[in-house]
Amino acid sequence: MPDSAPAAGTEVAVSSQDGGGAERSVVRLSAIAPSCSTQIDGTGFVYARERVVTAAHVVAGAVPVSLVVTTADGEEYEGRVVAFDPDVDVAVLYVPKLPAPALRITSAPEPLLSLPWLSLGEADMVGFPKGAKRLERRPVEIERQFKAEGPNIYREGQVTREVLGFSAEADAGLSGAPLILEEGTVAGMVFASGKEDPGQGFALAGEEVLRVADRAAEATKHVSTQKCDEDG
Repeated sequence: MPDSAPAAGTEVAVSSQDGGGAERSVVRLSAIAPSCSTQIDGTGFVYARERVVTAAHVVAGAVPVSLVVTTADGEEYEGRVVAFDPDVDVAVLYVPKLPAPALRITSAPEPLLSLPWLSLGEADMVGFPKGAKRLERRPVEIERQFKAEGPNIYREGQVTREVLGFSAEADAGLSGAPLILEEGTVAGMVFASGKEDPGQGFALAGEEVLRVADRAAEATKHVSTQKCDEDG
């Protein structure tokens, strides 16, 4: 995704936890998208009570009753999409009775020195690669934060977003995975991998995720997931 976004809004007032316990808050998502004749899979994470945030293209076109949320210990819950933004590429699910604790979404750390080759720090990408039944944790280096211009998930218009570039392969299924900092907060959410360099991943910065997630922290009403993302 090539190289403006609003300033970060107020962070969601949810609890944080140490990085080692964050697996309880990361879930696997699966659903049926009949318009693409496919099952879609991805990752999401709890950011508020009974609310899971993920990439919009993960649930695009999903049949409401088919959306299954599976925790790291194998417990399954029914999810309902209550926010869907194909421009920012963020969706929120209401998952009644989901007991997982919430992770706090924040901004990426500031570098000690403003040097182009200096990374922003280390994080863990936690999620379910496509086909995986067990949660995986991969260390990543957050290399930079930049404003990226590119198409929305339906390739129907150009949008500009605040993006984190990181050094790790973000293969299928990891869309929606959090980048978790050492203190347990989430700096970004994975949404794409590099087309020319598969070892390069991209995440929406925390402030971009909050643009949608803040408004849906208490939402319960189902919203349309529109059509499926055939190339997602």
